[in-house]
Amino acid sequence: MTASQSLIISGPYTFNRESAAVKPKAAEGHTRVKTEYGGICGSDLSVYKGKLAHANYPVVMGHELYGTVVEPDDKGLFTEGQKVVVQPNLSCGECDLCQKGKRNICRNKQTLGVTKDGGFTSFIDVPVTNLLTIPEEMDGKLAVLIEPLAVVVHAFQNVTVEKGDTVAVLGCGTEGMLSSILANLLGADVTAVDINQEKLKRMDVHEDIKAGLPEILEEEYDHVVEAAGVPKTIEQSFEVVKPGGNILAVGITSEPVNIDANKLVRSEVSVFGSIIYDFPSDFERALHFLKHNPEPFSHVVSNIYPFADYEKAFEMALSGIAGKVLIDFKEGLS
Repeated sequence: MTASQSLIISGPYTFNRESAAVKPKAAEGHTRVKTEYGGICGSDLSVYKGKLAHANYPVVMGHELYGTVVEPDDKGLFTEGQKVVVQPNLSCGECDLCQKGKRNICRNKQTLGVTKDGGFTSFIDVPVTNLLTIPEEMDGKLAVLIEPLAVVVHAFQNVTVEKGDTVAVLGCGTEGMLSSILANLLGADVTAVDINQEKLKRMDVHEDIKAGLPEILEEEYDHVVEAAGVPKTIEQSFEVVKPGGNILAVGITSEPVNIDANKLVRSEVSVFGSIIYDFPSDFERALHFLKHNPEPFSHVVSNIYPFADYEKAFEMALSGIAGKVLIDFKEGLS
């Protein structure tokens, strides 16, 4: 094991598959994982387009990862052949926020595929504290969704979604689809909207979820999930939330937003910003939902490309018409 094929981005719009040296042995506290599937995330696309200010170049891309342990760690916590997913965010453990247990918003957080070499590579060495074991029988194409679903699971910890509640999900990208499915599984009456007809078509398989253009939105919802990350939908969240209702802000934008402060105060609307997750608890909850409800989540993945076709994979992910796009690292390594 002397070399690893890696997808390295050297600057905006410039990436190539390159051969990178592999250390003879994983560092102390790490174990070596052979990547099997990697999901292309919106942040990967932002790194590709040069729109993530804190990204470091060059860097090996990728952070939504599923693979197999090929080298046990020095403490024997993980053994060869175990299936795992990767928690790709590294907190410092020392800042004031980490000391308060808020590692997801660590002031010195590093992220695989963004600020540190990630997992779009044949082999990656991962701290044992950032790995979760996956049941052998679980489909890897489903397991790779644990990381993005954990984002939604974490956001939903802020509210109590009960049977019969009404939930509006604004945006039908991956996080919007996952939010809609999760809210539906929790018993809510879900309405999902988007302006992209191709994304709406992907919602057709979910018969219990009402999906359409924003015009289908009714006046008030108990909970509103903003998953598009654009000013218009953030502002729209305040228009459709019920007095005393909740807004879950999952989407991210750097553009200015006009918030209806009058409704926020007079209607006692609660707004919860949410970023990534707590590990391992949110990963374990995501695993639970995926394991016990594989059918609805299986439709989130729309395309799978062998590693050799990484350019086609990114082209599809950038098109705006796909669901979750995966790269299969078991194929296309020749």
